[in-house]
Amino acid sequence: KERDKAYNNAKQQALKLHNIRIEQAVKLEEEIMKEGRELLLNNLNFHAEINETELTKNGMDNVEFMVSMNKGEELKPLSSVASGGEVSRLLLALKVVLSRLSGTGLMILDEIDTGVSGKVALKVGEKIKKISSYMQVIVISHLAPVAAWALNQYLIYKEDDDTSTHTNVKLLNYEERIEQLAIISNTSTDENALKAAKELLDSCQG
Repeated sequence: KERDKAYNNAKQQALKLHNIRIEQAVKLEEEIMKEGRELLLNNLNFHAEINETELTKNGMDNVEFMVSMNKGEELKPLSSVASGGEVSRLLLALKVVLSRLSGTGLMILDEIDTGVSGKVALKVGEKIKKISSYMQVIVISHLAPVAAWALNQYLIYKEDDDTSTHTNVKLLNYEERIEQLAIISNTSTDENALKAAKELLDSCQG
C-alpha cells in the first residue's frame, strides 16, 4: 500500500512537471527562433517535442529538439539536420537562451563559429559581444570577424626549448591585435592586410 501510494504521488508530481514543460517549451521555441534570426537563420523552425513515457526519476517525458532550417522542410531531430555552419549558429542560440534562463555566470565557447564566414561570422561575433554584457564569455576562435569583437584578445602559442615544448598565453595590445587579426585573415602582415585588420578591429570596437 505504501509503495502504491508513493507511486501515485510520484505520478501526480510528474504530471505537474509535464504540464510545466509543455508551457515552457512554447517560450523556449520563441526565444530560440528569435536568437536564430539574429544569427541570420531566417527560416529556422524549432520545436521541443515532448512525448509521454513510463515514469522515471526525471518524470514521464521524453524531450527531443526538432529543427527545420529551410522553408517547406519538415522538422527533423537536431542531430540529423543542418550544415556545420548552421549547427554552430543554432547551438550558439541554444546556449544563449539556456544560459540566460539558468543564470549562468560564465560561458566558454570552443570554436562555436565553425563553418561560418563573412557577414555571418560578424553576426556571431556581435552576438557573443552582447552576451558578454551580462556574463563572462571566453571564446576560442580562428576567425578575425569574431575575435575583433572581444574586449581582450589573447594569443596562445607554443615555444620549444632543448628538452620540451611550452604553451604560452599573451594578452595582446592594440597593435598586436591588428597584426594577429591580419595573420588569421590573410596569413600575411603586408600593408593591405594590416589596413584591413585595423578597419575590422576599429569597426567592431567602435
